[in-house]
Amino acid sequence: MSAKETQEKNPGSDEGLSFRELLKFFLPLAVTPLFITTTHSLMNATIARLPYPELSIAVFTVVKGVTNAVKAPTFMFMQIIISQVDDRKSFYKSSKFIWTVCGLFFVLLFLLGYTRIGGWFLRNIIGLDDPRAIEFAYMAMRITCFLPLVETLRNINRGLIVSHKRTKISSAATAVRLVIVVSFLGIAAWGDFMPGIVAGALAWTGGIGIEGVMILLGVIWLFSSPGKAAEKLPKFPEVKRKTIDFWELTSFFLPLALMRFLNSTINPIVQSGIARSPVNPTRALAVYGVAFGVMRVIASPVGYLNNVSLVYVKQNVKNKWRKTRKFCFLVGLSSSVILFFLFITPLGYWILLYVMGVSEEIASTGNWVLLAFSPYPLFQALRESYWGLLMNNRETKAIGVAKGLNAAAVFAVIFVIVLFLPWIMALSPAVVGALSFTIGQGVETFVVRYFSHKKIELVNETSGQVESYVFNLFSGE
Repeated sequence: MSAKETQEKNPGSDEGLSFRELLKFFLPLAVTPLFITTTHSLMNATIARLPYPELSIAVFTVVKGVTNAVKAPTFMFMQIIISQVDDRKSFYKSSKFIWTVCGLFFVLLFLLGYTRIGGWFLRNIIGLDDPRAIEFAYMAMRITCFLPLVETLRNINRGLIVSHKRTKISSAATAVRLVIVVSFLGIAAWGDFMPGIVAGALAWTGGIGIEGVMILLGVIWLFSSPGKAAEKLPKFPEVKRKTIDFWELTSFFLPLALMRFLNSTINPIVQSGIARSPVNPTRALAVYGVAFGVMRVIASPVGYLNNVSLVYVKQNVKNKWRKTRKFCFLVGLSSSVILFFLFITPLGYWILLYVMGVSEEIASTGNWVLLAFSPYPLFQALRESYWGLLMNNRETKAIGVAKGLNAAAVFAVIFVIVLFLPWIMALSPAVVGALSFTIGQGVETFVVRYFSHKKIELVNETSGQVESYVFNLFSGE
């Protein structure tokens, strides 16, 4: 029986899975963060062209930080849909849970934007004492408080699209968002009819709302409704899974929410260490920030690799796992090679100097920071592949533990160097910060791999026998 006939007989089968199919699935997801990065850059550029640019950019940065910290777990709603939903009943149970959790985040942000709690928080926790800055923050927060709602709409339906391997719909929706947001920002800058911070908040919240509606329309166009889309998902009768309920979903989600929160603390830990450098900490923070931005642009597609193993290894079949993990490894390796190439050629220095617009001194040091970051995408790619495997098996506690150890490792490296080896910090604080960030990622990756090996058994596709899960990371054996 050919691979095509097998696929028609069993839509859940991935017999004959190739790198070409995985690339076709992944590429639309890979371009999504590039569109998003472009959107946020244009928001800042527009704010800079409207009245009170410095105040607006500074306050908008604060509002984005607060909003992102509160709503960070909503990013994992898509993973709930992909890993937990296989029919209409499980879809409605998962959606009910997701919207309940979303409501909590919305209420928190609503209270910050529409009550005196927001002013107290901005003055006493964030440290804003300028009444005009607080006024501007309120303007933005009264709009951005709706972000959990629009992100949930997007992520639920994106999860269905990804589960059906129709990822082009997702990237097309993000492209539409980009076009509409660019048009709106252009009109706002040309007409000068609203404060910059309002334009930025509307572009951010409204853009995601537009993206969510477009993805929903894509689901309706393909399957008539989200419920029918869930009903038509591939079935895997050989996979024995417990029926999901509210508490089962809570135990699945909480470690992921904790992971997202811990993830947001790692960079501040690194930056606090750099700030304690005995040699020009301000310049070191600037170097680290610029190089980190370049690294994130190159590595951002890697963050979507967990969807590859989430979708293609639902059956825990060893053969499919080897192929998907090797694919993830190659994607991560490609990003790491690009970062290393920027270091060994004049291109990295040129990008930092002319594209990022920094000084020659910062560009020169920043190039070494790129080298320190270069292993990061490879570590992240492998971690993402294991994440998908663990999520499919509802072993999310391991993900939360691994992220905690990542943060602990970063803190330990920074703590030891700052207190006991200050001469190393004095050599190049930004490079030390980047190395600690990369080391933490490496620790997390190998911890996740350990838990995957310990908790998950894979079945050989040809023999049907459960086999030992001891694979070489690089050979796939």
